Amino acid sequence: MNFLDLLNMVAREARPAHHSLSPMTDMETPFTETELDSLDGLMIVMYMSIIYGIEDDLVKEFHPETPQILFDFIQQHKTQEPESIEQAKELIK
Repeated sequence: MNFLDLLNMVAREARPAHHSLSPMTDMETPFTETELDSLDGLMIVMYMSIIYGIEDDLVKEFHPETPQILFDFIQQHKTQEPESIEQAKELIK
């Protein structure tokens, strides 16, 4: 499963439906250069923690600057991994 594909799905779930969202295509692009705001970022981190089984205490003060930083954090702390994007989407409904 491609991490950016998963991240883009999670971003669409976190972003209000009436706002546009361009897909993220680079692991090094700062989130501040996307259409995502700080609340969107918070929701994305929370959703990713659910998907990967990361304890809430670890993500409370975590504010990644790029998809790569988020990916590295997930790899370090995950306790589970979804088999597909569809399965991940079910976890955050």
